[in-house]
Amino acid sequence: MRGDLVALETCTDEDFQLIVDWTGSRVGTYSSGSPQFLSAELLRDAVRQGGMHYLMVATHDGTRVGAVNWGPLAYEGSYTIGSAIGVTGLWSQGYGVEANVLLLNYLFHAKNAHRVQLTLGLHNRQMVQIITHGGFTVEGVLRDYFFLDGRHWDAVVCSLLRDEFYALARTSELGLAADVVPAGEKAEARRLFLEHLDRTGAGYLRDVHERR
Repeated sequence: MRGDLVALETCTDEDFQLIVDWTGSRVGTYSSGSPQFLSAELLRDAVRQGGMHYLMVATHDGTRVGAVNWGPLAYEGSYTIGSAIGVTGLWSQGYGVEANVLLLNYLFHAKNAHRVQLTLGLHNRQMVQIITHGGFTVEGVLRDYFFLDGRHWDAVVCSLLRDEFYALARTSELGLAADVVPAGEKAEARRLFLEHLDRTGAGYLRDVHERR
């Protein structure tokens, strides 16, 4: 999955250690309200057990600058997501926005997601900017959810549904619902298949195909 600024790539063992380093720093404070002191081994185990899944956010020269994650909710097709740009000097430069766009494309356009949910603290300006410009619907406020810098901060729960994603894709310039296989190739594959049916005397299968 590749955008103009970054790509999402599979995590290596070294990447898990990098994520752990970020969560124990200022980055973890922004995303979770406080630093999270984990180990790379625990994080890998969580992934193996089917909990959260991680992809690295990498620039086009391969430099790791952040990570995105997603995990299943109670029902099939529902996911919770998170993201963090670990290089603080790149905050507010579009890397986080594009990483989230690529993740939404993956979940809705490749994994047939129905609902994607996001929980963020109102101390996190970067994430607030993403949801206020990203078509998410605010569903509720979790009062005093985070404790940061000596006081409590509310959190916001918001979501994006499948139909809303595709409606946004029709009007957005963010590259939502980007196809992996070009439309022309799909049309050519269909044409070749129908010609094969006619040539082999299996034209009766056209009805089966065209009713789909």
